[in-house]
Amino acid sequence: MKQSVSMLMYSLALVVLLVVDVMLFVALGLASPIPWVVLAAIATIPYFSSRQEKRRFVTWHDSYSTGIEAIDNDHKKLLGLINNLQASVHYHTGEQFERQSLNELIDYTRFHFGREESLMEKHGFPGFADHKRQHHEMIQEVERFVAEYEKKGSDALDQVAEYLKVWLVNHINGTDQEYSPYLREKGEK
Repeated sequence: MKQSVSMLMYSLALVVLLVVDVMLFVALGLASPIPWVVLAAIATIPYFSSRQEKRRFVTWHDSYSTGIEAIDNDHKKLLGLINNLQASVHYHTGEQFERQSLNELIDYTRFHFGREESLMEKHGFPGFADHKRQHHEMIQEVERFVAEYEKKGSDALDQVAEYLKVWLVNHINGTDQEYSPYLREKGEK
């Protein structure tokens, strides 16, 4: 509902601006620069709107790489699943897709955490306990969001999608970068 209302408001605003610009052309004439400047400004609105839209989603950057192929592939998949959740929230794809996106993301997150923790434990990574605690805290936070989703529906998903996006990128760039040199030194590639 929120998305359709915002799209309606966006469309209405563009129509109003175009009408005002036509009135400026009529009142001031084609020789006046004012209506042309207004028209140029109106023409940039879709561009900036599109840029804003792209910020909603997260993309993989090489700087996120741990140098461990399986972990990097997991991270790429998690970013894709977060984007699916973002899309389900933003484009109101329906409760079935929302639930599917959320459940896939949670399930794969648990799988990925298990993989990371197994590698750290296998190689005796000194920061294993702290890293595992961070994973546990994140899962608890997501479970809180899921409970909120059960109560409030779609409105709660925007929060969880944003939380997961920020948390995952910070985690990859932070603590995952701490264990990766250690694991690579132990032969993980």
